[in-house]
Amino acid sequence: MLSSSSYKVLAVDDDPQSLMMLRQILKNEPLQLDLASSGPEALEAVKKETPDLILLDIMMPGMDGLEVCRQLKANETTRYVPVIFLTALRNAEEMVKGFEAGAVDYITKPFNKLELKARVKNHLDLKRSSDIISKQNLQLKQEIDQRKQTEEKFQALSQAAFEAVLFIKNDLIIEVNDASLQVFMHDPEQLIDMPVSLLVPVEGIHSLHDILQSDSFGPWELEFIRQDESRFYGQVKHQRFVYRNEQINVLAISDVTRLKELEQEVRNAIVETEERERKRFAMDVHDGLGALLSTLKIYVGLLQKANKTQEEKLFLFEEIKTNIGEAVAAAKRIANNLMPSTLNDYGLLPALEVFSQSVMRSGAVTIHLTGNREMERLGKNTEINVYRICTELINNTLKHAEASNIYLELKVSRQKLELGYQDDGKGFDFLESLAKNPGSHGLKNIMTRIQFLNGRILPFKNAGKGSTFRLEIPLN
Repeated sequence: MLSSSSYKVLAVDDDPQSLMMLRQILKNEPLQLDLASSGPEALEAVKKETPDLILLDIMMPGMDGLEVCRQLKANETTRYVPVIFLTALRNAEEMVKGFEAGAVDYITKPFNKLELKARVKNHLDLKRSSDIISKQNLQLKQEIDQRKQTEEKFQALSQAAFEAVLFIKNDLIIEVNDASLQVFMHDPEQLIDMPVSLLVPVEGIHSLHDILQSDSFGPWELEFIRQDESRFYGQVKHQRFVYRNEQINVLAISDVTRLKELEQEVRNAIVETEERERKRFAMDVHDGLGALLSTLKIYVGLLQKANKTQEEKLFLFEEIKTNIGEAVAAAKRIANNLMPSTLNDYGLLPALEVFSQSVMRSGAVTIHLTGNREMERLGKNTEINVYRICTELINNTLKHAEASNIYLELKVSRQKLELGYQDDGKGFDFLESLAKNPGSHGLKNIMTRIQFLNGRILPFKNAGKGSTFRLEIPLN
């Protein structure tokens, strides 16, 4: 018996009796039998629906079975459909012609029921097996192509990556990208088949194995060793990946040594800035408020003496009132330097206006401040850091530039704040000055605040003499 699947069989014969006999013999088989009485009719039928098997009479008027079979085999859609010839001839030469035309078997007339069923079943099962194999081969080819494309894509991405990419199997490096050669200073031949544990110091081997066994992507920080035995800190990301049909570990390693150094420099600059602010605060208290309080103490002591006349006491009272007023003003001035009340209450531009007016009262310089007075308040950290950057720039000009005018402009949009600063003094290059004077507290303070705000110094051209500085700070 045929399998339970329903097959489509096309019987082609110009003899109606033969077609009826075929229908009768195969009526209880699990197949759909369609009939055609000529070659052209058969070719039209297969265009509409491709059968699983064709029973084809050789001797037909007009287009015989051999020609029909040749056209079926010449068509990409029907070339793999098995054809069994039906013939009343037992001529070996005709049989050979049939096989040459593409037939897979033949059945002689009159039909033997058992033989007909057996041959139809056999070739339908063969067709089914062939279809399954073809489908599996196609799926396998697609999987191979997909894996190949994925592998090629991954290789291309790894080569384009800036970080080192190591392919690791059983602790051995089996593939590397170009960047890894620059990071570790090894030739390809040296890295391939090298145990990956040799790229880390002994104390880091356990951590490396934990990373390779982890299901997490990371990142981690780990110390590595270059070929010249110098060490660097790497940020490590990990992923398991099927590469050349094998499960491997992939490590992406970025050299973050300079980043860690910069972070340390920022931390040092913050500590230095805080310490400098403490010293300045202590000096302000000692030289200003401290002196006034000491004077007050002396006056109060004099008042306590019994030999003072009424006139002397009134004089001391007036001096005490004057010193208390000056002490209050000094305390306000110190507090304003620590955190300007105008900045807290009204925002960045008004605070800079108050500071500018205070500077201009000395007559040393004229400050031209422009900006959108209707701009919305920025974040507290942004306002105080931009305020401190501006005051440091102004103080730097006052100390070193011998300028007559300062031009300060603020532009604020939803995405960013732009700060433009220029004076007409003798001029200096900000970055060059920072490089030449790394110990300069003012310049380091500015750079620390810029890094804190994720800002960037924009390129600029000096229109004439003086110093120019442009800064962009993201607000989102």
